[in-house]
Amino acid sequence: MSAMDEQTLYCLRRPPPEDFKRTLRASLLQQKAQAAAGPPRLMRLAAAIVACLALAGAFAVPSVRAAATAFLDMFRVVHFAALPVDSGSLQQLRDSGLDLRGLLSDQVQVLEKAGPPTSYPTPAAAGAATGFHVDLPSWMPVGWNIEAPAVSVSGPTSARITANTARLAQILASLNINDVAVPQGIDGRSATVRTSSAVTVTWRHEGQTVQLVQSPSPQVDFPAGTDLPALAEIGLRIMGLSRNDAYRFAQSIDWRSTLVVPIPANVASFRQVSVQGGSGLLLEGARPAGGRRQGKAGAVVLWSDGSRVFALSGSLSSEQLLEMAQTLQ
Repeated sequence: MSAMDEQTLYCLRRPPPEDFKRTLRASLLQQKAQAAAGPPRLMRLAAAIVACLALAGAFAVPSVRAAATAFLDMFRVVHFAALPVDSGSLQQLRDSGLDLRGLLSDQVQVLEKAGPPTSYPTPAAAGAATGFHVDLPSWMPVGWNIEAPAVSVSGPTSARITANTARLAQILASLNINDVAVPQGIDGRSATVRTSSAVTVTWRHEGQTVQLVQSPSPQVDFPAGTDLPALAEIGLRIMGLSRNDAYRFAQSIDWRSTLVVPIPANVASFRQVSVQGGSGLLLEGARPAGGRRQGKAGAVVLWSDGSRVFALSGSLSSEQLLEMAQTLQ
């Protein structure tokens, strides 16, 4: 991974121990920087984070939202935390021959599919269809026509995820992870994951694109008292973190309000930012080696106002995207 900002964890309810921060930062700085595609890939990442937020998390951390049918607690996105992903660990996971999606397919029941996006003539029309006001920026760089965006709506989704401790133990054994224990009492319990309709507003100018995606926060129902840090630690170990790093990261997060965003190899840097008085996350893409590609490398700004999540992405500079985000109303 390439060099990054001094902070490695963002929007955490409790600060991690100092020795963990030093160890994790040193480990990340030793990884080799990797170049990758810029704005288009980052924009797809932004849309996926907002539209499929909770479902992606459920696949990445098996059974982390285990639930009973009563005494339910609720997860909503309020904060974002960045988790650099070791591409070597992910490649090792792929090379292991372990088909995680196949192993988990019988544990996930899709209750509602989004279907293809529907186009609307104006943001106001999209807001009328979704039932929430579509926020728009009052500022864009010179030359951009703020009044003529393309607008589309992706429908809601929902799924039920059922915990299977025997399957989870099989996954851990296949990856030679034998230093974590599968929590008892969750086998056969189900979580319901729901995402609301998402509105995508797109502006284009001289070959460049800026895209704003917004949606009510996804929600996951799970039983109060569930040991979420223990379940999250298992998911972090599967993603390649060491035993100590996974434990400390899992214990430092408020898993009922924080979405962990895996940072892929094509992100050159990331840092915490302030958006309209709240805390957000800025990801900046890397240029291909030699810098032959025209335009900006691209960036994504992620934030939440407590009830909705937003992703603003494009080939503008990070400063311009941040300024746009600050003017949303």
